[in-house]
Amino acid sequence: MMKRPQTVKSLEELGRVRLSKNFFMRDFLHSEISQIEGIPNIPDNPDLAIASGKSLCEQVLEPIQKAFGRISIRSGYRSSAVNAKGAENKNQ
Repeated sequence: MMKRPQTVKSLEELGRVRLSKNFFMRDFLHSEISQIEGIPNIPDNPDLAIASGKSLCEQVLEPIQKAFGRISIRSGYRSSAVNAKGAENKNQ
């Protein structure tokens, strides 16, 4: 079981988790809202985020990439705090 990253090193380790042949967890952690608002986009439950990411990559993204060529993920995970801020900004 992986704990929620509390250090830069542990966040880097989470980012290095391979989700599929062509995708890593770091591909999913970028968030413009997170950066602009200064809200960490870190999973509270890394094991669940990894399992969900693996499923998405293996069942959806890898087949799309195989059919159409290289795809790039700009953001794939949003923490509850980032998601709430995104919804707040959308309603303004």
